[in-house]
Amino acid sequence: MSITKGNHIITGLSDWQAHAGPKSKGHWVDDRSAKEVARAWLASGQQLPAEVCAALAGHPRFGAVLEWQAEPEAKLRFDDFAGEPRNSDLAVHVRDAVGSYLIAIEAKADESYGATIAQTLAAARKRLDANPRSNGLNRVRQLHEALLGVPVAQAAECAGLRYQLLTAAAGALCDGERRAYARTVLLIQEFVTKKTDDANHARNTHDLLNFMNALHPGTASEVQPGRLYGPFEVPGGKLLKKPPELYIGKVTRNLRATGTARSGGAAAVNDGFPL
Repeated sequence: MSITKGNHIITGLSDWQAHAGPKSKGHWVDDRSAKEVARAWLASGQQLPAEVCAALAGHPRFGAVLEWQAEPEAKLRFDDFAGEPRNSDLAVHVRDAVGSYLIAIEAKADESYGATIAQTLAAARKRLDANPRSNGLNRVRQLHEALLGVPVAQAAECAGLRYQLLTAAAGALCDGERRAYARTVLLIQEFVTKKTDDANHARNTHDLLNFMNALHPGTASEVQPGRLYGPFEVPGGKLLKKPPELYIGKVTRNLRATGTARSGGAAAVNDGFPL
């Protein structure tokens, strides 16, 4: 049970910031996702954070955790095109009685999931016009077919999906396949704080729900925090020869109603917000 980055064992917030912190120092602040995900995982000691354990325990495909290792800001490449790989806020390699699997943590306070597929396509087309060697458009098309099974031009109903959720899922699946894992988990770890807005939390929950229902229509009518959904089976396309099972969920840590997160105690954890 350890958190490492390269050759560095991370035991405190200063280690995390030095070796895996955000590029902008302005993002390393209390009540925002970069620092709070570090605080949550460091405070859990030898165990996974309580809300993560509860989500895993609630699904029949996951058993008691026997061991785990985590890497912050893990690079999870999902294609062969040039450029930066997908960065997962935390990649956690876990072993239970069934075998090993990956949890790709996407930490969110109330930051959005970024551009939609339609917006990403439009930006990619502009780059291609300026540079015929740009592969941005090919990347979006390949990713869309690998996860959703249809050409992007034929899926107008998917245009509003958040592209970041596609890349997060693809990064987890491709890394899981490289390691011969049968299971992968994309887990949103949400932090409700005095600096976050409930309307933004609701927007993110809606975007996550739309993504899950695009992967498998009728999956859910709402996202219940603390629950894993799946397995989702993706076509794989050119990215995946034998895709692992994909599970998706969200866990919530509410920091608004307690000061213990600042004084070293355990933060409040619940299935929703506010407390």
